[in-house]
Amino acid sequence: MNNLYDGLAEVLMCLLKNTNTRENVLEYLAEVINRNASRAHLQADPLSCASSGMFVNLSAVMLRLCEPFLDANLTKRDKIDPKYVFYSSRLELRGLTALHATSEEVSEWFNNNTAKVDISTNNTDGQNRLLQSQEATSSGSNANEPSLLQNNNSVSRSSEKAKYPFICECFFMTARVLNLGLLKAFSDFKHLVQDISRCEDALSSFKAMQEQAPTAQLQQDITRLEKEIELYSQEKLCYEAQILRDGGILQRALSYYRLMVVWLVGLVGGFKMPLPPTCPKEFAAMPEHFVEDTMELLIFASRIPRALDGVMLDDFMNFIIMFMASPEYIRNPYLRAKMVEVLNCWMPRRSGSKATETLFEGHQLSLEYLVRNLLKLYVDIEFTGSHTQFYDKFNIRHNIAELLEYLWQVPSHRNVWRKIAKEEEKGVYLNFLNFLINDSIYLLDESLNKILELKELEAEMSNTVEWERRPAQERQERTRLFHSQENIIRIDMKLANEDVSLLAFTSEQITAPFLLPEMIVNIYVNLARGDKDKIFPIAITKDGRSYNEQLFGAAADVLRRIGEDGRVIQEFVDLGAKAKVAASEAMDAEAALGDIPDEFLDPIQYTLMRDPVILPSSKVIVDRPVIQRHLLSDSTDPFNRSHLTADMLIPDVELKARIEEFVKSQELKRRGEGLSMQSTKATIQTTDTTTLID
Repeated sequence: MNNLYDGLAEVLMCLLKNTNTRENVLEYLAEVINRNASRAHLQADPLSCASSGMFVNLSAVMLRLCEPFLDANLTKRDKIDPKYVFYSSRLELRGLTALHATSEEVSEWFNNNTAKVDISTNNTDGQNRLLQSQEATSSGSNANEPSLLQNNNSVSRSSEKAKYPFICECFFMTARVLNLGLLKAFSDFKHLVQDISRCEDALSSFKAMQEQAPTAQLQQDITRLEKEIELYSQEKLCYEAQILRDGGILQRALSYYRLMVVWLVGLVGGFKMPLPPTCPKEFAAMPEHFVEDTMELLIFASRIPRALDGVMLDDFMNFIIMFMASPEYIRNPYLRAKMVEVLNCWMPRRSGSKATETLFEGHQLSLEYLVRNLLKLYVDIEFTGSHTQFYDKFNIRHNIAELLEYLWQVPSHRNVWRKIAKEEEKGVYLNFLNFLINDSIYLLDESLNKILELKELEAEMSNTVEWERRPAQERQERTRLFHSQENIIRIDMKLANEDVSLLAFTSEQITAPFLLPEMIVNIYVNLARGDKDKIFPIAITKDGRSYNEQLFGAAADVLRRIGEDGRVIQEFVDLGAKAKVAASEAMDAEAALGDIPDEFLDPIQYTLMRDPVILPSSKVIVDRPVIQRHLLSDSTDPFNRSHLTADMLIPDVELKARIEEFVKSQELKRRGEGLSMQSTKATIQTTDTTTLID
């Protein structure tokens, strides 16, 4: 294949260097790209699009055309003009999904700025650029031939369409070809492997059912699946021959996308943090697939043994750390989550490479920002805007949790983590802990409920007499449901285990931010040990939704049955006793206040407000701790769903003073009643004594 690619690239280069054919070749390439734009769809119509083979071949050829400006220092990257995305009359780029800008914003920028890129022969800098570009596109054997870009000068004077140097044209055309060709082939190959796996699982299930209760329909299904697997396997071998056996195409693609990330970072001021507060429009308008294709290639290459050997990964690492927690630059949360997937592939225990280990443990940006940005992304991913966001977040957070667990073992990262926990105790770190706890509770609860359902199904299937009486189709459906539930439980328990593990090892050394109302047993004990101010039992009882004194005893019984350490059980029981005392005292204090006016009660929990605040949009008055708890999971006003953050809350000073006055007066009244009661008792005792004397 390499001989074919080399020959095709040589033919194309000859045509491009000929002034009579150059413009036609560029127009042809652009037309091929534009007419096959639908190849980017999940399901491409083979009748209206070129084949995958053709586009993979074109990808290999375009990468060879890029080689002159893919040197180690990427010295020619300044020839790539970002305005090409706005003003190119050759490629249709403005309609593509952008990194951050909406289609309306891109159109507005295009309409407001009518200035065109002008390659002027009177401009000295322009002449220098052309000469340098000539060096990048000419080989030694063709040194006497006219420069491709020198000839472009004459073309620019005679043709409106030739506005950019060849390096710029080649860069953007290659990006589009790779998206529709090589990266699409990677995606198709991945889906093909998944289809084979699904068919093999289904075939295994059908064969098991056929052994238990043979039917003609089951045999037909088995035969059909065997044929499908055979066809899929043949197609898989074809993909492997073209994209896996050729290491050169992967290496060239990695070099190209290294140029891509370095050039993109140049649009925002280079590799430095923090990022500017405002995203430059040139970066915001870049097609989203530029970054997505980079991440997909890195993930794909990371799973092929030794594919990353010799590849300079530092620039990719810098790019990921800079943008994975920056929704102001990359709007799509799933694209930023894909960056975490890359890092997951690079973890030393997965990659088995010392090169990737240095990326995490000896990389400056990594040491300063990696933990912070992972925690921020963990919080941001709660709301993706997708209808599947609730379920998507668990898989994404699982990848983040695995990374965080690894980084906790690295002393330099652990020190940064402690610092963040201290600085952001009531900010992003508190949000992170809240979501971590919520996810753990949900996943454990779902798993336990599904285990009960699974046991019911198991009981049905074990009663062979009743089971055999059921229709074959019903038995097939119930068996499929059984295997489906098994898989869901396995996944949920794996995710929950990761969350619980993360809670356990962080709570052991960072206790202060964990003082929240609901925890699992080991976390409770760790926090109780570090609770020097004795506030944890009070915090437990304040959550009326979760606190139940009987749960402590029930949990202790379970711990004894599973053989938990007796000291841990005793500490947990002691904590329950302290919580019970705190709850009793709180109830006594509430009862002593008597009838509380409605205006003093929080409208959400209907408890006495201690720190009333006004919500700026709905103007409803609530207790600050109650609304702050709500904001941990949802940054909206609960009464009208408008945007709301903690710093927008307006203290109701006048109402707070009235509540404090009410509490004070009730306490004085209670004391007065107590003194009166004592006086009455003394009078009765005196009377009784006098009567006895009489």
